[in-house]
Amino acid sequence: MYIVQIASECAPVIKAGGLGDVVYGLSSELELRGHTIEIILPKYDCMRYDQIWGLHEAYQDLYVPWFDGAIHCTVFCGWVHGRLCFFIEPHSEDHFFDRGCYYGCVDDNLRFAFFSKAALEFLLRTDKRPDILHCHDWQTGLAPVMLYEMYKYHGMENIRVCYTIHNFKHQGIAGTNILWATGLNRESYYFEYDRLRDNFNPFGLNSMKGGIIYSNFVTTVSPNHAWEAHYGEFGYGLGHTLELHQHKFGG
Repeated sequence: MYIVQIASECAPVIKAGGLGDVVYGLSSELELRGHTIEIILPKYDCMRYDQIWGLHEAYQDLYVPWFDGAIHCTVFCGWVHGRLCFFIEPHSEDHFFDRGCYYGCVDDNLRFAFFSKAALEFLLRTDKRPDILHCHDWQTGLAPVMLYEMYKYHGMENIRVCYTIHNFKHQGIAGTNILWATGLNRESYYFEYDRLRDNFNPFGLNSMKGGIIYSNFVTTVSPNHAWEAHYGEFGYGLGHTLELHQHKFGG
């Protein structure tokens, strides 16, 4: 199968925690099993460029719709310890990934919503049609939403989505500006309980919840983690959502 992973980290080039290790390790294991793997990542200014071999421009004119305009991006390509990776660099006054850090900015929700949309736009414009799109954690939780609600009408309807949650504690709670930024403009539609509305904050949109609802399969890093999130306290408010989608949830 042809599998594309969209993630905010991939060790050793981008690593803030266990997410980066899992993305790299999983990619390596899947390639050993005969699958074709590509990874799409943000091009942070602070990532370890010494861990990338053959970094070069692969796509110069990617224009990503954003609010009422579009942001011009360059996509770079390189190898990270044998894994083929694409790095998205937006040219914007917001400097989404030129801040000397991976996380911790007040606009993290917008930063990673943009990255998720840019990754989908890159797949669309380059005619890449993976069998599986594998998204990770809240940072790419809106990618399955946008794929189903927007991009499936542009020849991407056969892509299936696996969504892996590494940390339920951080869910990407955002305001309505995230809808207008990404083009998911129907505010009343997405604020329904069975879509993106946060289970506790009626004024918040939950990116992770969107990933759960709109993906074809949802997994965690272990069966025990899945059980604790579903039945215990470690779902951090998403237990009922997991219950409603237990037919596609595992560890």
